[in-house]
Amino acid sequence: MRKSPLLVLLVLVASVSSACVVAAVGTGVMAGQVLFEDNTYIGHINVETGRTWAQTKTTLSHRSSQPVDVDEAHRKIVADIDSVTVTASVETYDVNVSVLRVSAKKYGFADNEMAKMMFDRITEDINRNK
Repeated sequence: MRKSPLLVLLVLVASVSSACVVAAVGTGVMAGQVLFEDNTYIGHINVETGRTWAQTKTTLSHRSSQPVDVDEAHRKIVADIDSVTVTASVETYDVNVSVLRVSAKKYGFADNEMAKMMFDRITEDINRNK
């Protein structure tokens, strides 16, 4: 049985209906980016996990005004950037593809602008150091 493209599209839209799609396809290292309800930017990065994690730590460490909190076992980093707490994590998705998650909070409230800025900065740095 062949599925129609419209049906596949409707199923895809329904599966991400709880998310606000920011960009579907990008150039360079990023395959896509989505902002989820919990104010976390998530993107598939076309680079192996080790490189993505190393660049995430480097980028946030350089931007942070204080020492960063790094959890190597879970590939999670928390940094204080301009009085905003930025949290980033990296997961393996596939061979040479990783998942980058970035969120930010200021005074306990989501700071989408900072989260997006740091997500973009990390992906730019990965692309630049490719």
